[in-house]
Amino acid sequence: MDFLFSCMKIRTKIVLSLAITAICIFISFGVFLTIKSKRDRLLMQSYHFELEASVRTAMRLNEKTMVNLAKDYTNWDEMVEFTFTKNESWSRSNLSTAPSIHSLSGLWIFNKSKRLIYAITDVTGMPDQSALFTDTIFHFLEVNGSGYFFSRQTDSLYEFAAATIHPTVGSFQSSPSFGYFFICRTMDRQAIRNLEEISGASVRLLYSPSSITKPADDSQITTTIQLHALSGSQVGSLIFVREQPLLKSYLSITNLTSLFYFCFALILLVAVSFMLYHWLNFPLKKITESLALEDSDLIKSIATQKNEFGQVALMIERFFRQKKELADIIYEKNEALASLADAESKNRAILSAIPDHLFRINLFGVISDHQIKNPGDFFMDPDQMAGRNFEEIMPASLSFQLHRAINDINKTKQPQSFNFSLPSPKDQVSYFEATISLTNLGDYLVVMRNITTRKEAELALYRLLEKEGALNRLKTYFLTTVSHEFRTPLSAILSNIQMLELYDEKWSADKKAPAFSRILQSVKQMNSLLNDLSVVARDEAGKFQITPVRFDIVLFLDELVRDTTNMLNPSPSVTIEITVRDFMVTMDKELVRYIFTNLLSNAVKFTPSDEQITVYLTDTTDNGISLQIRDHGIGIAPQDLPAIFEPFHRGENVAGYPGTGLGLSIVKRCVDLHKGNITIESVLGKGTVVTAVLPKLLN
Repeated sequence: MDFLFSCMKIRTKIVLSLAITAICIFISFGVFLTIKSKRDRLLMQSYHFELEASVRTAMRLNEKTMVNLAKDYTNWDEMVEFTFTKNESWSRSNLSTAPSIHSLSGLWIFNKSKRLIYAITDVTGMPDQSALFTDTIFHFLEVNGSGYFFSRQTDSLYEFAAATIHPTVGSFQSSPSFGYFFICRTMDRQAIRNLEEISGASVRLLYSPSSITKPADDSQITTTIQLHALSGSQVGSLIFVREQPLLKSYLSITNLTSLFYFCFALILLVAVSFMLYHWLNFPLKKITESLALEDSDLIKSIATQKNEFGQVALMIERFFRQKKELADIIYEKNEALASLADAESKNRAILSAIPDHLFRINLFGVISDHQIKNPGDFFMDPDQMAGRNFEEIMPASLSFQLHRAINDINKTKQPQSFNFSLPSPKDQVSYFEATISLTNLGDYLVVMRNITTRKEAELALYRLLEKEGALNRLKTYFLTTVSHEFRTPLSAILSNIQMLELYDEKWSADKKAPAFSRILQSVKQMNSLLNDLSVVARDEAGKFQITPVRFDIVLFLDELVRDTTNMLNPSPSVTIEITVRDFMVTMDKELVRYIFTNLLSNAVKFTPSDEQITVYLTDTTDNGISLQIRDHGIGIAPQDLPAIFEPFHRGENVAGYPGTGLGLSIVKRCVDLHKGNITIESVLGKGTVVTAVLPKLLN
């Protein structure tokens, strides 16, 4: 019933529509008048802009002509010379004819001291020199180099141009001026005609702003140029007037067009209203009843008409026919949608079970759908991905690989795979494996799997293999070094024993003593090597423990010096300088023995027998003790210092000296166990200083 009631109101609404149409016509007429007014104003402005542009061009050209003429005379070596010599013959041949040649009214030249040295005028009543050529104008020329201004005297207006005088080389910015040059032209009828020819408009010269009159009608376009003296005061005005007869005709035609438009719109509104009412009344009534009863028989007579109502009637009949067909289609669609929803739920369940990240990218590179299993793995908020181009949100490296994979798919129609890495939110690196394929709908399906765990396992295995290889190389080097170091003393022992067996009865006790000494020294060397190997083995096994005891450090060092020097032949010269206040310390005595014995042995080994070795024992500021050994031996090369504490490392210059390279690594380990530090300073060929700082009281 509501629908039937609405249809019955159609006729009333049509009448209201006519009223609204009338209002729209009048509004459109008002808009037309507004547009016409703005168009007329813009047209007038365009004529004004055109005239102003011509006028500005004419004035700039006139100014440029006068200034360039003045500069032509000032940038002249002979003019510079004239300011000093005042050569009358030169002025008669070069200056006296200038006013007549260039249509000038006057010409003045001042020297550097602003004194008039030459003047020529052909007009009576010219401006007074004292009133015109003031310090202000000279200062202006010194700053700007040239000037252009107007001056008014009684009923005459004069146009001036001036410039500073300079030689041909240089400019007023880079060299001082040698004088001042002025030229003057009367703003007479000839000057006005020149401006009229350039601007294309008639020109009037006025001396008073109050005498400016408005144009006679709209066909005259005017603009005013104010003429100023150098001080900025207005001395006159130029009125430029251009006749535009076509503009007046245009304005008359547009006014008639507006009146015609209004009358035509009013007549058209009345006629349309009358015809529309009679034409719509009967057909609309039948159409309304047909729609209300849903009976197409009521409009069969209207459907045979060859007008708009006949078309509407046919459309209504078609509507009733299609309504039934649409109902059947809707039923089938609902069945299909139910099946599609069921299939979509199954597919969604399958996709949800996949532990990978999924993206669907359309042909334009826009992410149309996505599934992020673990947002913490990825590079941005998943809620901001859909509907955005993958190039905007993905890192440049990943975007490049996706581009290349898409291009390969378009060429081969085969899925593509690649690996990439991304920084994770926890300042770590995540590794991914991506597979991209082409769907039946023409989109690209990207499957990304996080393989960080697998990658880390591969890297851990690779590091383990590297470590194992390094360990094998270390073992090989260890066996080679140790076997070599043992072979030398064993060979010495064997050779001396064989000599003693062979010459036992022939040699005296004094002759046998060196052989026994060499055997004893070789045994001590082997014992020292075994001790070093034992320390390394205990450290590797984690059994290297520290046991602090209290003892006299000075007595202990004296004992170690004697033991170390007695093992060597010839015995080196070792000096101990002690400045500690308290001799009693609490340290691991055995580790201190390792530290001092190895450092002193190295100093003795690499120092010539005639050089001095000094041991310094001093206190530190943090309740520690400093043990420093200074020698004058072969020194350590700079490239060997960074790795000097590594096991089995030996310098490039110790090839002829015995040793395994374990001593300093043992010293470094012992110092670290005491929570101390050790430093080495060395100059190749001049000696080495080793300083070990240890705490006096070890907890």
